[in-house]
Amino acid sequence: MATFRQRFVGATELPKTLTEFDVEQSFQLSKDDLDAIRKRFRTTGRLAAAIQLTVIRATGRPLDRLTNVPRALLRSLCGALGVQETSIASLKTLYGRQATLYEHQAWARQISGFVEADADALARCSETLGRLAGTASSVDELVKQAEIWLYDQGRLLPGDRALRDLARHAYLAIDAAALHTIRDQVGGPGIEKAIKAVFSLRRGRTGGAVLEWLKGSPGKHGPSGLSEVTDKITFLKDLGVDKWTLDAIPNARLRAYGQAVTHRPPSDTKRLKHETQSIEVVCFLRMTLLELTDVALYIAARRVCDLVRRASTKVQGKQTRGLTHYREKQEQIRQVLHEEGPDAEQKLEVLKQLVPKDDVEPRYSRAALVRQALVEDNTRVQALLNGLTGLDLQGRANVSSLKQIDVLRDLKARGVKELPQDFDLAITDPVWHDLLRDENRVKAHAALRACALMSVRKDLRGGRLWIEHSLDYRNREGLLIPPEQWKKERGQFVSALNLVVDPRKLLEVIRANLDAGLAGLAEALRTGKVEIDDQAQFRLPALLPLEGDDQVRRARDAMFNAIGECQFSDMIVEVDVHVGLTETLLGRKANSVQELLGCYGALLAHGTENDAKGVAAMVPGLEVAHVTAAMRALEAADRLRKANDRVVAFQKRFPIAEHWGKGDKASADMMSLDASKHLFNARIDPRRRTYAVGIYTHVLSTYGVIYDQPIVLNERQAGAAVDGVERYNATVEDGIRLSLLAVDTHGYTNVAMAVAKLLGFDLCPQLRNLSERRLFVPRRMEFPEALAAATVNDISERAIIKGWDELLRLIASIRIGRVSPKFVLEKMGSAAQGDPLHKAADHLGKLLRSLYLCDFFSNEEFRREIHTLLNRGESVHQLQRAVFHGRVMPERGRRSDEMRAISGSHALLTNIVIAWNTMKMQEVVDRWKKAKTPVEDAWLRRMGPVHFGNINFRGTMSFGIDRHAATLLQKRQVERRRA
Repeated sequence: MATFRQRFVGATELPKTLTEFDVEQSFQLSKDDLDAIRKRFRTTGRLAAAIQLTVIRATGRPLDRLTNVPRALLRSLCGALGVQETSIASLKTLYGRQATLYEHQAWARQISGFVEADADALARCSETLGRLAGTASSVDELVKQAEIWLYDQGRLLPGDRALRDLARHAYLAIDAAALHTIRDQVGGPGIEKAIKAVFSLRRGRTGGAVLEWLKGSPGKHGPSGLSEVTDKITFLKDLGVDKWTLDAIPNARLRAYGQAVTHRPPSDTKRLKHETQSIEVVCFLRMTLLELTDVALYIAARRVCDLVRRASTKVQGKQTRGLTHYREKQEQIRQVLHEEGPDAEQKLEVLKQLVPKDDVEPRYSRAALVRQALVEDNTRVQALLNGLTGLDLQGRANVSSLKQIDVLRDLKARGVKELPQDFDLAITDPVWHDLLRDENRVKAHAALRACALMSVRKDLRGGRLWIEHSLDYRNREGLLIPPEQWKKERGQFVSALNLVVDPRKLLEVIRANLDAGLAGLAEALRTGKVEIDDQAQFRLPALLPLEGDDQVRRARDAMFNAIGECQFSDMIVEVDVHVGLTETLLGRKANSVQELLGCYGALLAHGTENDAKGVAAMVPGLEVAHVTAAMRALEAADRLRKANDRVVAFQKRFPIAEHWGKGDKASADMMSLDASKHLFNARIDPRRRTYAVGIYTHVLSTYGVIYDQPIVLNERQAGAAVDGVERYNATVEDGIRLSLLAVDTHGYTNVAMAVAKLLGFDLCPQLRNLSERRLFVPRRMEFPEALAAATVNDISERAIIKGWDELLRLIASIRIGRVSPKFVLEKMGSAAQGDPLHKAADHLGKLLRSLYLCDFFSNEEFRREIHTLLNRGESVHQLQRAVFHGRVMPERGRRSDEMRAISGSHALLTNIVIAWNTMKMQEVVDRWKKAKTPVEDAWLRRMGPVHFGNINFRGTMSFGIDRHAATLLQKRQVERRRA
């Protein structure tokens, strides 16, 4: 897909509304160009030659059919050449002789370095399209990919028909390969059985088509919802879907084939020709099984949390009642002691009756009491455990949870309801041993179920258990570089990815930096910049506000008063004109006004609190069907992400953005969107105490949202934080990679800090809990005595060295795209303790955290920088809440694709506001400087483009498309509208 820089590649017409900014970015002449033009042509031919050169460089095509040259381009070129400015220029006015046109085109090709695309170049282009077709969502997208590839190779672009033929051939080749894989893995009888089952009718009271039942979103997160999901999984496994091996089909194509069935009425799918029907139905069933398995595990995890919360509430109630009982007994003892009349002997006898000698209650911790309450809730525990164990759990050798499940299955098969006296307690966690030794063996049996449930949950989170027919709970080992390949090609991977071979050298550098950091921190402690309190915790003074806040505030208010009020719809269209975001979302320019309005409506329906009906009511001339169709199209893989990248790249090009940062630092944090409590991935927001879903965003120092993804609330966000940076650094357009990411306490773990460092950037958390602000140093390392109270020397360098090779294999697997950082870090949380790889990464992360804290504590400017980055992220969140101020509709967000579309559309609408504000702020600054109005760079550094008080997000929306039709619509549609 074309980046913002390459948005004119392949264009056969330049928009009349081409702006000065576009000219500056894509149509500029260098000094060497000007010298070559002046040397080769006389004054009368220089303008035409300059137009030919700039157009072929920007589009990859010679200028041979342009009717009119945009005025902004003419004005710029006339100024650069020093010729008289003209406002009318077309091929007819520029070239009286056809020979002159051909001469200029040949000269422009020579100067620009473009050559004709010969048969060899087209063959290599076809080969490249064959590789890209696996992730492309349409032929139009492949055509654009072909244009970009030929452009990058310095080849003139052939006509649209030639490129479209190459794209269709590549697309059909992928379909043919997919059909071959399906026939080989599933077989003809298996395909026929699957198609027949999908189009059959369900039996029972509910009835309906099986396909509609499978397409239905998960319902509530309770037992009935889990039962519905497991019923679907059982149905798919009965068809043998879990045994299908479709790894040869790229995951993006598998999802695209499945989405085609999801978004189409069953009757239309039934009418497809057999080959297409076979591909789409099989991929739909496989994708559905993978997603349903993940949904089942998410629901099960929430049910476990509900059971633990219920048990905790029960324990709290018992403790409250017990406290009342003890207070009553205390009152009785007080009355006996202070009663007048009875002597001491009589009072002693009464007290002995109130407090019998043998009335000694065992003392349990709160956790032990919660476990007891879980055992008493045996019915719910057993139902949930049965649902989990029916998912084909697999694990490493000697995993205790699998042994416990085997024991329970054996007892059930034999009809035994009591736990045998000779049960081996060694396969369970010691905290459950007292309950498992209970004389009531039925109760001990219930305790084993509760123990197995908690063990399965822990081992799934730690990666010791997995399910092959899952996306998020697969075997980690199967996603890493195979051990045999790693052993054979380790040197090549290390060299190509620039990894550290010898951990001892890295540890020497860390030790030296840590020595310097500890010395600096000790000096800061001596001078009073930092304190260590009585609890051996660091205390920092509050950061003081910078000077000149009033001046900055007045300048900011004046700037946005000059910008004036704006309708959200006008803002979307204006940014689309500059960036071409609908072209990115559709894979081509819109064919009609209705399609363009539908795309805008889909963005609003996904990215705001409105649904398709609400948006259709807000936009005159827009129908609900157009919105829903466009909403389904936006769920295609990576379309929204690419559109976001274009808008962010556009926003970063303005000079004012340089005042906010270089683009090499960012912050990451989560914001919550209110949702129905029945949504399976909704959790209670701890701040607002409402059910919500999480949207995790990465915000550049220049304010653009560079990455977004939906996550589950109340879970560690370190995986999402590292994942966003790695994906951004792998695809960044301008070559400026992120070197620092600021996060809050939830966005880091020790393992994440180690993984981030080895991936090439620093993870910098602002720690909320003082207890986490301890320093960890290697064993036998000397450190200043003043820091002894807050320093722990238990880091094992031997553990780091021992696990280094596996850590390198993990990092190499991430860098080459075999596994995502999010998946890895989710499986390397606290539940993974005991794994040598986890231990190596954890100890390395503790060292890096100590090094970071030394700088954070002793360097106020560094602390202010981290604070500023996080504050900018929070200001973007305020804008996001203005864009999406309501709640996710109850029927929305039940599918992972839909939730990703909500997150991506929300981020895109936010980026549109930020880009538009940046553009208008630049215009105001240019006017002020031209009028010599005082405006200091220091003020601009402290103004952000996240102001939204002047934007109307609600009410009737009118998109002024007619005046921008030449830019936004296909050429034939523009001509038809004119006619």
